[in-house]
Parts: sequence; structure tokens; C-alpha cells
Amino acid sequence: MTNRSGNQRVDTRGEAHLNLQLERYVVNAYENDFGIDFEVNLTAETDVEGDNLQKVTGEHFFIQLKSSTGFDSDDSVYADLQTTHIEQYLGQPLPVVLAVYDDECEEIYWLVVQEFVWDELSHENEGWSEQTTVRIRIPRSQKLTDLNRLETAIKRTQNRIIRNQSRDLSIGEGLSFSPDDFTEIERQRENDRLSYRGLTLIKARQQLKRGDFDEAEESISEISESDHDDQAKVKAMFMEMMRRNPAHADQALEIAEYAQKAEELAQELDLEVDELIATVYKHVAGLFVILEKREEMTFTDAVQSLDGFGVSDYDLLRDMESRDLFIGEMRAVGAINRALATLLDNDYFYEYSVCLSPIIDYLASRVMINTLSPKEESGSDNELNPLVDQAVQLADYIPEPETEFNLRKSAGIYYYHTNSPDTAKELLDEARDLAEEIDDHVLVEDTEELLRRIEEKPDPYDQSNDGDDNNSVRDREEAAKKILELQGIDVDAGSDSDTGDYDPTKRAAQLGVEDADPEEYYRHCEHLHLAYNPSYLGRMTGVGSIGTKTLWCKHGGGMSSASLTRMFPSFKQEYCKGCEHHCPRPDDWEFTDEFADEQVNDPEFKEFLDARNESLAPAEYDDT
Repeated sequence: MTNRSGNQRVDTRGEAHLNLQLERYVVNAYENDFGIDFEVNLTAETDVEGDNLQKVTGEHFFIQLKSSTGFDSDDSVYADLQTTHIEQYLGQPLPVVLAVYDDECEEIYWLVVQEFVWDELSHENEGWSEQTTVRIRIPRSQKLTDLNRLETAIKRTQNRIIRNQSRDLSIGEGLSFSPDDFTEIERQRENDRLSYRGLTLIKARQQLKRGDFDEAEESISEISESDHDDQAKVKAMFMEMMRRNPAHADQALEIAEYAQKAEELAQELDLEVDELIATVYKHVAGLFVILEKREEMTFTDAVQSLDGFGVSDYDLLRDMESRDLFIGEMRAVGAINRALATLLDNDYFYEYSVCLSPIIDYLASRVMINTLSPKEESGSDNELNPLVDQAVQLADYIPEPETEFNLRKSAGIYYYHTNSPDTAKELLDEARDLAEEIDDHVLVEDTEELLRRIEEKPDPYDQSNDGDDNNSVRDREEAAKKILELQGIDVDAGSDSDTGDYDPTKRAAQLGVEDADPEEYYRHCEHLHLAYNPSYLGRMTGVGSIGTKTLWCKHGGGMSSASLTRMFPSFKQEYCKGCEHHCPRPDDWEFTDEFADEQVNDPEFKEFLDARNESLAPAEYDDT
């Protein structure tokens, strides 16, 4: 028999009281991180058909619970926290609550650790981080049962965390640069012609300028994939990263992989600056991956607002995914901020400048996604980020045309996405001149294309000239495929036979695309009726052809299947062969959505569908 100590029994009672007092929320034990005991999801009351229910809001916080048999003070309770834990809490993207259970009076008292450090500890004890532990006192007036006070503090702290993280991406705000800061850059650039890039990498750069991408890839790979670990290999990995566009998630993942390898090799070779640059690129690539997920979420939000396509638990699923993405963003921003701070602290202004361009590219994309998303609160995202001003300022002093080009181009794109087309054109004009100066034909063409786009469409969010919506969806299969791709489902990305794995979601999506255009079936006979009954996936993605399809004729009968394409031959064999009522539609007949709505609402067809839905279980997806 295992005996439980008195402390264990007190801890158990403390956990029981915490769960009871927070029963209106979702409380889960948190076992994946040290110094944190619980994760709590806030909820809000919602009325559903007269019943008051608790709906998960997507707002979260952590709890560290300490239990004690009693305290010698009537005014406060306390806990001694390890300094390493406090520093960890300050790096968390969510509020961390210290909860102290007093077993003597069976009460729990609390405070938000981040607020305590920001507003009290840092002012009263500047050297606290050099201690092993810190004693934190909580007034007895701050009881956990006061949930309104708790929620207010959680939301207030979360807003401060977001603001602090946003400022982190503006690190260096207020710094002023002069040519004296860059006196060593020209010397460094000349000395590094052989060591920083290597002769092969210089050759690869010239090939890229001419647009000889295959030859450039061969030259770069010769160094990046070699067995010899040196600085040139790190630089080759940088070139691999910079050749890819992080706005495409698959390329962003490749950038992250190369950056991880470069970071590890630079650390091994004691190349601190290269390690910091690799860290920035790795986490910026991660932010782009998260951003694509948010873009997919934005499109699904639009689908869920349409009649007939909503799913009941979408808000809960969305809140959970949004929370995970937010945590990923905050952690990436924190890592980027620390790397940038180290570069600035050591006066590595040139390397700092190199890191700005991909960060600004990410900020520009984030502005665009937040502007297009009806459910995201962009807050200050659409206000000019100070990093952009810094980039323009630094561009005036950078003696290397390629880095100056990147800064001006990135800043120009950012200004375009923040509806400042004139400033964008001015910066991109300067970038194009730099590209011509270094004789980079590829960059010249890319920049001129950007300038043409801004000239034709000064407002990047104006959709008035995007073409006729009816014409854009005439190819229904392609439209369905595009809708799925916008939500992260690629029906063309390898087949089950290629991977050996059966993916029911992908298979259902493939059947939906395959059955998206009903015109050929309607042309078969004017008596034929067709109905789509979207599955959960169909309602979630807005592709109504994912799910069960039903064919019916009043002179024959009806069939239902997950695959309209494969069901149709059986339907014709069963009901159409030799039918005296068979009447194909004329060649000049045109299918319209209005026609489809009319025939689905045919009273006899609706009666058949109702009877069939009552008698049959939902059809399952079938790839046979």
C-alpha cells in the first residue's frame, strides 16, 4: 500500500476546490510544461432555444497552483516561486495565474504573474532575476470566487501581452543611424568575398541575376549539400532560403528546414551572427505557415456565413485552432525579437538590416489577411509598423545594392498593402533602379510587374475589376478545387496509391470535385432530377457536391451514392434503358443555378427525398 503524505492530501483538496470554483470554465490539467498545472478556457453564456448554455470563447490562461495548510497573516497569503519559472511565465503568450490554496480557510487566492512582475516586482526589486526564488504575496481580498474580477484581469493581461509582442516586432524603434555606423561594412564586404559566400556562391549569384536558375541551383547545392562543414556551407543554406518565397507554405517549410540546419551548423562553428540570422529566417518562415492557416480560416469563415453550409460546432473548432495559431505566433515573435535585440546590442547593424526584409514581407501579408478577414480584429496591424520606417532609413546608408534593394522592395509592398500606393511606387522605382545598377534582370522584371500592378489597381483590396463572377465559376470542377485549396485541401497532392495511405477527407474531396458539374446529367433527360446533400465536410468547406448525391426520375426511380460519376451508369441501366419517356435536352439548352434550384424544389422530388432520408442511413464515402 502506498501512503499519501499530508502535503499530497492538501494538494488534492486544493485541486478539488479549484475545479469547483472554476466549474463554469473548461479546466484541463497541463502536463507538457514545467511550472504550469492547468490550462483554462473561458466561457460565455449563450441562449439556445431558451436554454442558457456555456460557450467556449477561445480565451485561455494558465494556472500554477500552490497549496498550504495555513498562513500566519490575516491580510495575505504567499508562495515562493523559482525565478526560472517566473522568467518562463513572462515568455508565455497567455496570462499565467498564481493560485494559492489556504486549506485552513478553504479559500483560493490569485494574481496574474505577468502583471505582478510588470507593475510591482520590477519596480520594487530590480535585481529579482538574480535570486533563486521570489516570494509573491497575494491579498486575501483577491479570492478566486470573484470570477468577474478574474476575467477582467485575464483579458487586460492578454491585451498587454499582445501589445508587448507587437512592439517586439518594432524593436529598434527610435534608433537613428548614420554613415559612421557602417564604416566597417565596406571592408567586411570585400574581405568576405571569398569567405562569406565563396567563389562558387558568387558564381551562383551571377547565374541568378541572368535567370539561369537550374545552373544556380547546381552551384548552390554543390556547397549546401557537401560533407564539409564550414562557413561557406552556412552561406549556401542562406542562399537556398532566399531563393524561396515564404508566402507559399510549402516553400516556407523548406526555408524553415534550411534555416534550422544553418542555425545548428553556425552554432557548431561558433558563428554567432549567422546563427542569429538563421533564427530570424526560421521563425519568419513559421509565421508565414501560420498566416496561410489563418487565410484558410478566413475563407472558411466566409463559407460558414452562407445559408446551408454552417456546421454547429464550427465556432468551437475555430476558437481552438485560432488559439493554437496565436500561441505559435507569439512564440515565434519572441524568438525573432530576442535575435534582433542581440544583433542591435552588438552593433551588427548590417546583419540587422538583412533580417528586416523578410519580417516586413510577413507584416505586409499579415495586414492583407487581417483586412480581408471579417472575424479577426486587426487592431493596430494596419497602422504603419515602425520597422518599415527603419528599413527605409537604413536603406539610405547600406552600401550594398542587393540589401538596399530588398529593404526598399519590402517597404514598397508594405505601403501598397496599407493603401499608400504613391509611397509604394516611389520605393519600388528606387528598387528597380538598384536592380538595373547591379544588372539583375530577374529583379528588374519582378519590380516592374509590381509597379504595373499598383498602376492598374491602386487599391489592393478593390475587387471591382476582378472579372465577372459568373464567368469565373463556369468550370465548376475547377471552382470546387480552388475552394478546397483555399482551405488547405489539395486534391491533386499525390494519390493514395502513391503514399499507401487512405485519406478519407481527401477521397471525399476528390469525389466532390469529380461531381461538381451536374450539367451532363441534366442533359441526359429532361425528366431527371438531381440533389446534393452535403456531408459535414461539404458544409464545412462550402463544396456542396461533397456528400450524398441522389438521382431520380418519376417514370423510373431513384438512387443515392457518394459518387455521382460512378452511380450514373447504374442509374441509366436500371431506369433509362428502353424507357419510352427518355427525352434528352436540346443542344441549345443552358444549365443555370436557378434551374437547379427549381428542379430540386419540385414537390414530387422533395417527397421522394424526404421518404428516402427517413428510410436510409447516411451514405458513407466509398472509393470503390
